[in-house]
Amino acid sequence: MQRLFAILFLGLLVIGVVGGFGVAGHSSGVDGFMRHCFRAESTVWGQELWRTDSSAKGITLVRDINPGKDSGRPYQFRQLKDQLFFGADDGRHGFELWRTDGTSAGTRMVMDIHKGPEGAYPAGIAVFGGIICFGADNGEKGRELWCSDGTASGTAMVADIRPGAGGSNPRYFSEVQGALLFEADDGAHGRELWRTDGTKEGTMLVCDINAGSENSYPSNFRVVDGVLLFRATDNRYGRELWRSDGTPEGTFMVRDLNDGPADAF
Repeated sequence: MQRLFAILFLGLLVIGVVGGFGVAGHSSGVDGFMRHCFRAESTVWGQELWRTDSSAKGITLVRDINPGKDSGRPYQFRQLKDQLFFGADDGRHGFELWRTDGTSAGTRMVMDIHKGPEGAYPAGIAVFGGIICFGADNGEKGRELWCSDGTASGTAMVADIRPGAGGSNPRYFSEVQGALLFEADDGAHGRELWRTDGTKEGTMLVCDINAGSENSYPSNFRVVDGVLLFRATDNRYGRELWRSDGTPEGTFMVRDLNDGPADAF
């Protein structure tokens, strides 16, 4: 028990610092009692979902997602209304999308996206309006853009951006002026800046920054005053600072910080 509380204490210290598959974490967008949900490890239950009211007696296991000493390893917590969404492995379905209301009974897998034990590995989980968007692999289309309203019937692949089994691997989701911007590779333009409104028709390439099939690798997304700032590479200026409002005409290099084709970053 002493080891458990030591791990919980250390885990709480790194909340907000360690993300993804870290020891523990929560999103800055989480409020209310959901702010006190975190991942921690014990010798009895492995790495599972816990919550606390900030007192020693108020630390409780929400649910042993992967029963026994095996770990559910919940990660990437994001709150939508009164539900907390995250990825986890129950030992039977692999890593899939889960949700919780902070109770054991209210903690469940949303959908077995990749049927069987392999897991869809939902990643880049982001809140967009009244839905959750993320990248996932259903075992047939590769890693593509998915969205969910928190129900199995309301969880679906939005668009097969890279047709076939290769997957476009969407990532770095950021909301800008009513659209969700992200990086993806459609197999024709390389890794470029894309946008979606949560529908197939509203999912499209924003700008082919590095024209042709070469990658621009947009990354390090930051939203400032309603505009996305990011790093990207083109074949003329190298890797520089770019901005986008989600439209082709509103996407351009801010400045050639390192003159000529040499990279600034």
